[in-house]
Amino acid sequence: MMRAYLATGDGTVECGLSVARIRKALADERSVLWVDIEDPEDADIELLLEVFELHPLTVEDCIMPNARPKLEEFDHYLFVILQGVRREPEGHLRTAELDLCLGKNFLVTVRTGRLKSIEENCIRVEKKSPVIGRGADFLLYTITESLIDSYFPILDEVETKVDELQAKILAGPSGDPLRDLFHVYNELVTLRRTLAPHREILSRLYREEFRVIKQAHAIYFRDIYDHLTRMSELVDSGREVMTMLLEAHATIVSNRLNEIMKTMTAGATLALPLVIVTGIFGMNFGEHPELGPRWIYQVASLTLLLAIPVLLVLFRRYRWL
Repeated sequence: MMRAYLATGDGTVECGLSVARIRKALADERSVLWVDIEDPEDADIELLLEVFELHPLTVEDCIMPNARPKLEEFDHYLFVILQGVRREPEGHLRTAELDLCLGKNFLVTVRTGRLKSIEENCIRVEKKSPVIGRGADFLLYTITESLIDSYFPILDEVETKVDELQAKILAGPSGDPLRDLFHVYNELVTLRRTLAPHREILSRLYREEFRVIKQAHAIYFRDIYDHLTRMSELVDSGREVMTMLLEAHATIVSNRLNEIMKTMTAGATLALPLVIVTGIFGMNFGEHPELGPRWIYQVASLTLLLAIPVLLVLFRRYRWL
């Protein structure tokens, strides 16, 4: 599906452009053209190759998924790959790729599936917002800002999970939180792996390295770079906390195991005199004590009973319990 918007030199905004109108708009340097393509088909690919004259490698990147965001400069346009993130209904994080081609008076966005940042800016343009009239590079800024800011709610959710896990582990043993720990840690790794390349891209955009970005608009990209820096700090802080929680969990489990082993060892030690005395007592008396002198049975029973508190006193004295 393709949507096209055109801001003419007199300030009017046109929607639903034909291919012929798009071709004519590209020749007018006073106009600003935005073409958004969702799930590109053969006709859309032909439009990119023949009308916008994009490099075949650029079109290939628009069709095929890319593992990392990147930035490439061509003769008459700038090619940028960004990645958004969204939470699936089952709870997992999923990245969403957005390909952007920025020319002097045009912006082409290509995506697979819906993106909130694109939909928001489409609504703005359809409501005759002046955002498109300020230039294609400013439109690139607004879309990029919406895409990067979409990370903040996800970061808030992950940060809340980290705080809950921290409180849960410090509160004491209550189930096994190891699965939740690794789930949140993997989410932080995914966010860090996605955000890190964006910082390099935004740093190049705000340094005024490219002809298609006006000097007056380059400073806006620095604001996005500041957002990315803040996000990266939050992710790194979360990863440090998760690492400490994993170590704390391992320590707690080890201490619990030591306590269990100490208790079992103490119990076995307390039972040791009973086993020894009864073993000797039962194997070496020809007659059962109940059938002979009762004092022998009473002395043996008293000795067995006194052995337990004596051992407990010794354990407490030497701090073994």
